[in-house]
Amino acid sequence: MPNSRSRQQGFSLIELVIVIVILGLLAATAIPRFLNVTDDAENASLDGVAGGLATAVGFVRAQWEVDGRNNNTVILDGTSVSLDTRFGFPTGTGPNGTDVTAMNDNRCQQVFNSILQSAPRNVQYTDDARNQRYTVRFLDGVGGNATDLNGDTVNSIDLCVYHQVASLVLDQSTGVATPTPDLNVGKGITYNPGTGTVVSFTN
Repeated sequence: MPNSRSRQQGFSLIELVIVIVILGLLAATAIPRFLNVTDDAENASLDGVAGGLATAVGFVRAQWEVDGRNNNTVILDGTSVSLDTRFGFPTGTGPNGTDVTAMNDNRCQQVFNSILQSAPRNVQYTDDARNQRYTVRFLDGVGGNATDLNGDTVNSIDLCVYHQVASLVLDQSTGVATPTPDLNVGKGITYNPGTGTVVSFTN
């Protein structure tokens, strides 16, 4: 039987360089697209929550109208939701403190959790936000002014701000957002209890 030699061939240096250049070009164009997909997904999620919150605020106001505008609470899906009778938009769940100029972090969190079905996981902005989706904070008097049902102007309305945790930097040891989340940090949603306006924002 004659000896047959197997002939082995490898890639030449030029072929390897061409392959590396092509892979580099693909990586340079593909990686930014993948990063944009993540950013787009976060924005879509934010807009979805904002839309759900705006719809729920509208439901509370509609129920208050149906009830004759007389009550400082309405029942929404079995939950008692507080409101300021001058405006009819949700301000929390407790029986007291329904004034739109007397909000606090706790009341803003109550609004988020009580009117949204399956509200995203959230904590107040001073708490550990690891494994959470949103932080909650109220901004004193930042909501501007609004005209109530009697035609009177109410000034210094408070504003609820819900920040998307994915857009914040968290302290490695405490999990608390740093710097402190405000309207110039990260992505989030604002809710004005005097006008019922829900707006998403990005920085």
